[in-house]
Amino acid sequence: MPPSGHATAATPASASMPASLRLASGVALCAAIAAIALTAGAYIPLIGAPLIAIAIGVILTNGLRGPLRIPSLRIGEVSKYALRGGIVVLGGSLDLGDIARTGWDSMPLLIATIAAGLICALGCGKLLGIDWRMRCLIGMGTTICGASAIAALAPVIRAKADEIAYAVTVIFFFNMVAVFLFPVLGHLMGLTDAGFGLWAGTAVNDTSAVVAAGFAYSQDAGTAATIVKLTRTTLIIPLVVGFGLAMPWLDTAKPVKEVPLLKRVYDAVPMFIVLFLFAAVLKSLGLFGSYGPTIQVAGRWVLVVAMAAVGLQGHWRAFVGAGARPLVLGLLTWATVALVSLAIQSWTHSL
Repeated sequence: MPPSGHATAATPASASMPASLRLASGVALCAAIAAIALTAGAYIPLIGAPLIAIAIGVILTNGLRGPLRIPSLRIGEVSKYALRGGIVVLGGSLDLGDIARTGWDSMPLLIATIAAGLICALGCGKLLGIDWRMRCLIGMGTTICGASAIAALAPVIRAKADEIAYAVTVIFFFNMVAVFLFPVLGHLMGLTDAGFGLWAGTAVNDTSAVVAAGFAYSQDAGTAATIVKLTRTTLIIPLVVGFGLAMPWLDTAKPVKEVPLLKRVYDAVPMFIVLFLFAAVLKSLGLFGSYGPTIQVAGRWVLVVAMAAVGLQGHWRAFVGAGARPLVLGLLTWATVALVSLAIQSWTHSL
């Protein structure tokens, strides 16, 4: 029997620390990873800090699990609170009035492409035998705004860390393809600046990739694509609420209960989304003054901390177990959104 006061191999020293200290250590580790990811992301913006943070976390948790005692650092709680907190803070950088005025004309096309993408993700994903949570994450990330949409939806559908990490990775892959492929295809098809901006704004996943592809085509195309993309981002709120309402039918492992509509609506609206909307209203009213850019940076930083925590919970076996099917689903969903956008624009003579 080991002497009293000494940690055994079966009981890591970090596990004997007070819960609050373990949580603080987990936050510190994720913050350190986020700082490295943000620095690296500034030099390679096409990859971006969120994916770099996930990659560092995955490498650490699989390569250095013993020395860091990661399982005892309450990383799951860090991930949960940082995901929600980052979304709330980012709401303070979103001016709903400006986006509504400048992006209203694109709303019908956005609704059509989002509906087509979600139907493809949920339907084709079911045919491919992909878990419903992964289908929802890939559908939301593809049709709305990549990692931010995945981060907003994940707490609502109670997605696992490895599902979040895999979905973000799938979205990132097609972001990279779009940055290089879309401008080439746009020139081959002879799209106008406005037509290309509308296409990129509706069919490219992440904001950084939309901006990169749009301005690679032309200055006017980049401006139009950015406006459409910001309009698309505002649809996070109704879609997250919609997924919350649909949870009794999506999660078929639990029996569907007859619950009054008002209660289902109340339960489906996560508090962090309410706070996100409240922060956006305050920003729209000008109450944050000149602090908008600072708030945006802070929100992005908190989300990168969350992505670091997601990575620290990702194990190689989860990625191997998921296989290539989620990647195939990401391709099908992305292609559906892009083709529907082109078809509608061609039909309405807006190309």
